[in-house]
Amino acid sequence: MTDTSRDISIGELTGSGPRLTSRPLPRRTVLRGAGVALALPWLEAMASAAPGAAKAPKRLVYVYVPNGVKLDQWRTTLPTEKRGRWTVPLAGEHVLKELPPLMRPLAAHRDRLTMLRGLAQVRSRPNGDGPGDHARASAVWLTGIQPLKSEGRVALGVSADQLVAREVGGDTRVRSLVLGTERGRASGQCDSGYACAYSNNVSWESATTPAAKEVDPRRAFDRLFRGGDGTRSADERRARLERRRSLLDHISRDAKDLSKRLSTADRARIDEYETGLRELERQLSFDGAAHEDSAPDSARPGGAPKTFREQSRLLGEVLALALRADVTRVATLMYGNEGSGRRYTEVDVSGAHHALSHHGNDPEKLESIRRINLLHAECLASLVSRLAELEDAGGGSVLDSTMLLYGSGIAEGNRHDHHDLPLALIAGRRTKIQGGRVLSFAHETPLNDLHLALMKRMGVKGFSLGDGRGPLSL
Repeated sequence: MTDTSRDISIGELTGSGPRLTSRPLPRRTVLRGAGVALALPWLEAMASAAPGAAKAPKRLVYVYVPNGVKLDQWRTTLPTEKRGRWTVPLAGEHVLKELPPLMRPLAAHRDRLTMLRGLAQVRSRPNGDGPGDHARASAVWLTGIQPLKSEGRVALGVSADQLVAREVGGDTRVRSLVLGTERGRASGQCDSGYACAYSNNVSWESATTPAAKEVDPRRAFDRLFRGGDGTRSADERRARLERRRSLLDHISRDAKDLSKRLSTADRARIDEYETGLRELERQLSFDGAAHEDSAPDSARPGGAPKTFREQSRLLGEVLALALRADVTRVATLMYGNEGSGRRYTEVDVSGAHHALSHHGNDPEKLESIRRINLLHAECLASLVSRLAELEDAGGGSVLDSTMLLYGSGIAEGNRHDHHDLPLALIAGRRTKIQGGRVLSFAHETPLNDLHLALMKRMGVKGFSLGDGRGPLSL
């Protein structure tokens, strides 16, 4: 997460800076104080800053799940045909009459949900390189390029999210937000001779460099809303330990100056936004036993939350607030590294996820996979619901202008299939993508064609991606 352009503080617009009277607030206005820069949500005071300024920005989010899914709980029943050794769905558009069991947590968003069938990533297959399907699955998911298999060395390509970030990220402080629930090894080999970087990342800035992934919600929050602490001297860090650390306490003077020029409706938006930030700060700063609004750094527990559900929920909350404040418009979130051996004891699964995915049709292992898949879907539903709750530019919600692709680079973990991948698209009403459907594409349609379609809707054109032939019609 890196800054991409200069923000303008209220101090520069009022008070110590040139006085503004009737001029609108620039869209990149921030509140500053004690080294903190807080991005603002959309306000009516920004609406006339430029033609179309009241229009919500388009956003693109990718959420990846490792090790495939239990397909009989994921897929809806469709007409099929035989293609070689595979039975595949016929191409066509269908009404999503009933949510498959693993997607029922998203029942409240059914009218925005499209289940996708028939899409494949052929470069995730061996193609002469032998074993290593997990590494290839995550590496290829957003790049469409077969990774180099050579003693841990890395050679891949730029991922779809980063191609979008290059084009639209200049309008936001952070070009793209890259999050995950597992950090993983930074070097060495993790899957049959493939570099660990392939299994640990879906977002790639170049052929050799994955985008930096943050797994700690506290650090993600600090970098997005507090400017981060990594470049501060030891004395500065010690000084910050000695005072209360609520972000909103530090920017209170700027906030008061801002309030003087806002309408009643804008003040209400600011109050609601601050309430959300304070609550998230409280949750990130305490282990659940404390109930104050703010705390010194010494009160903040180290390490990530203890359960997957809590970690993914907090990462989702940080992501949602970042989108709302227009800190970023492009994000990826990995619910686990590919080949993950995480143990989901919170849903009574003691076995390692990867080992369970090679179930051999064992009923107990299949039930464990179902529980893991359902937990992932519940966490996704929590994120989508949060996006639906947050008010956006010009009315409506953040979800209304967001496209979110959820799925895996492996269809069924026991077989390591890379065709008819499990994919679901949640798209808000402003994206003009109709929901409540099952879209089935011709067998072996490149997943990259879907990426190209989403890129086009983000205003990014003229790029190629792996074996992509052109944007799909959605």
